[in-house]
Amino acid sequence: MNNPAPGLTMNKWLLLLLVTLAFGISGYQRWLQQDWLALGAVITAWLIVIWLIQRHRRQGAAVLAVEITSLKSQLQLDGDLLRIADESWPRQAISQVEMGVIDQQRAYLYLTIEPEPTSAETAERTRKFLIPYAEYELVRQQLSAALPNARWLLP
Repeated sequence: MNNPAPGLTMNKWLLLLLVTLAFGISGYQRWLQQDWLALGAVITAWLIVIWLIQRHRRQGAAVLAVEITSLKSQLQLDGDLLRIADESWPRQAISQVEMGVIDQQRAYLYLTIEPEPTSAETAERTRKFLIPYAEYELVRQQLSAALPNARWLLP
């Protein structure tokens, strides 16, 4: 299970290691050539990449920042409503469904939900789920039958 609390996860460590190695090798080559302007550019680019990784993780925009959730027993169709755990949405309000596979253990589901005409909300919202890979096909079949009018984004 991924820990949504701040800190360095294995994915983040691996990404930081690869970025540091790539920029380190490039920087060393520039050092040997005494190309100081290019060395400064490599160091600046490395710092920008590190900053972007940190910002992306802090915003929680990455699906890997979400905890793995089993939807097998939580996904229910109740009349015109789609229920997942303690949340529910009208099926017509779900305008877009995006599903994909991350690896052999994890898959993701994004539901884009349009605001209801009676609510004060004006912006659509996206609900993100990180699901076990074993449930991917079952969840896809259930949602495709339940949401025929939604736009589907599949890899």
